[in-house]
Amino acid sequence: MGPARRRVRRPESAISFCLLAVLLFIGLGVFIKQSDFEMARFGINVATAELPLGESEESKDDQTALNSLVPTGFETLSKTGVYNPENLYEKINGKAPLYTESGFEKLSTQRYVSTADESLWAELYVYDMGTVKNAFSVYSVQRRAEAEPFGPMRFAYRTANALYLVHGKYYVELVGSTESAELFRAMAEVTRKIRANLTIDPNAGIAELALFPEEDFVAGSVKLYLVNAFGSEGLTDTFTARYKLDDETVAAFLSRRSDPQDAQAVAKGYYEFLINNGATSKQTAKKILEGKVVDFYGTTEIVFDTGPFVAGIHEAENQQAAEKLAERLLNKLREVINSANNE
Repeated sequence: MGPARRRVRRPESAISFCLLAVLLFIGLGVFIKQSDFEMARFGINVATAELPLGESEESKDDQTALNSLVPTGFETLSKTGVYNPENLYEKINGKAPLYTESGFEKLSTQRYVSTADESLWAELYVYDMGTVKNAFSVYSVQRRAEAEPFGPMRFAYRTANALYLVHGKYYVELVGSTESAELFRAMAEVTRKIRANLTIDPNAGIAELALFPEEDFVAGSVKLYLVNAFGSEGLTDTFTARYKLDDETVAAFLSRRSDPQDAQAVAKGYYEFLINNGATSKQTAKKILEGKVVDFYGTTEIVFDTGPFVAGIHEAENQQAAEKLAERLLNKLREVINSANNE
């Protein structure tokens, strides 16, 4: 019986040894993971701190550029992250389509932490959107309701713990770990360095912004929808702006097309889109708006074309205010067209 017992124990011993080896391997993995404490102590996912595109020359250039933006009293907290259209979702899962459909080319990110208080850190996002219009589009459609204008920049605002701005073709976000005067000072310093160090085309601008009438305009309200404005596929490159008329808030829109024929076709297409989705024609006291005003489930929509422009009013609660603003907008666009023809 003795030898038989020994033969039984050998397989049991081998299994025990294997289990022990597995446990040791798991323990070693946990130790290695936990030893990378530099990011974990800030509650930040370590995986996103790597360079998704590898240590290419482009990645190294991005890291050098973003390292040069470190604010006084802070240091870099991670390597520079670089993302392209194919892997952007890894960094901003759920929001990537907004950027990729708006001309996104590259995202560079960097984290900065206070040398005096490690609970104060901020992450910088620099989106290369290819053109200033693309950058303005993603900036404008994401603008927070509680936003406050920031500094002398035309397209910049702040929230309790973040800064957002457009710098040429770049859309920039700086998001802090908490609401803090010291942290905000540091983020403001980063934006100044961006403006000084990040080269842009000084002649690039957005000419359509000057096409909106100035009277009753709500500052900071302009948005740019590059595709599918108001759910209509044919309405692209469409700017909207809000106005305050007689206690009524009214939204105007305009889109510059390639030529008058294209503008006429787009305006007709949007009008038909409204009718096909339940809108009905409305009477108007203004002759220049006849055949251009519809009721859309209790709101007033106005769409017209003049020269290379498609324009109108979107979902106004008050028809009289909508028509008043539509007439102003039509007259302003006609002035622009006449001025261009006389040059």
